[in-house]
Amino acid sequence: MNTLKKIGLTALGTSLVAGSAYAGEITASGDAGYTWSSEERGVRTDEGYGFNHDITFSGSGELDNGFTVSTTMILTEDSGLSSSNVALTMGGMGTITIGNGLANIGGAYDDVTPRAYEENSDGMATAGALDSVGTLMDGNAILYSSPSFDVAGGSASFKFAYSPENGDSATGEGAVAAQSNIYDSGMALGIDVTYGGLSVGAFADEVKDAQGETTNDGRRDAMSATWYANYSMGPVSVGYQTGGLDRGLATAATAATAAKTVAAAGGNFEFEKMSIAFNVNENLSISYGTLTETYDAQGVDSIADVDLESDSIQFAYTMGSMSIKGYNTDESNPGWDNDAEGNETTELAINFAF
Repeated sequence: MNTLKKIGLTALGTSLVAGSAYAGEITASGDAGYTWSSEERGVRTDEGYGFNHDITFSGSGELDNGFTVSTTMILTEDSGLSSSNVALTMGGMGTITIGNGLANIGGAYDDVTPRAYEENSDGMATAGALDSVGTLMDGNAILYSSPSFDVAGGSASFKFAYSPENGDSATGEGAVAAQSNIYDSGMALGIDVTYGGLSVGAFADEVKDAQGETTNDGRRDAMSATWYANYSMGPVSVGYQTGGLDRGLATAATAATAAKTVAAAGGNFEFEKMSIAFNVNENLSISYGTLTETYDAQGVDSIADVDLESDSIQFAYTMGSMSIKGYNTDESNPGWDNDAEGNETTELAINFAF
């Protein structure tokens, strides 16, 4: 009798394993190319020839219940890992993603106005405030993306993220996040709505101070927030985006004539971006974008606000799998330093997709 039970249980276990199997596949794609860049600051000009290649490995499979599991890993020219993640798409219930290199869900909102090539920050001397939206929750968060649903003739979707302990480093299998003495848990929310040619959206996150209220170190919870509106009229697209961020640091406010970084400066940063893009034909597009980012010393009247301004003209031309793209970005007060010399960057890139 016991032998029969063992045989029956073994057969049942085998059928359960077979029933949970799914067909999957691994694919590879990528792009490669050459770049020429020139950077002018004051009387100094630096030039460089470079190359780039991104190789993307993707895997996916479908479960018996219709859910799909997918994974993506991107390798860059220095053999570094740009990003990697695992996503579970639950049919009409949305997608859960865990990974790194995604800039949290904030990566979908850090510069979303129309452009032909790169974000304005690509040609700036320092990492910008708009480019830093949502980045505190990059490496140790669970992300949820809803499916699109109808709203009064349009469509809407939302994204939510939670991190029990924030950090930029990837959290591998069975690992815990590297402890931070600055930041603790965090939450983020993003919403997007589309009506015909109009698309609007908003994002906000809050990251708790690791010390809470147990110390008088002066730190605050960190936050970043932005909203945008884009409108397309045939070949023309226009966009506007604004917002700000505060890292909540207790560092003393920095003088108007000293260089600053988003990661280390006391005070907060506000930004405003406007752009217009035009599709000349199905192969050629051009754009112009202007960005102003303001450093505010937060109540320190003796320190004046500093505006970092960036104007970028861009183009992109495609011929099948080959593309030629370029920009010229002119930046004033880099590093939010009133004494800094202006910075002008020009880049041309030839790329091949495969």
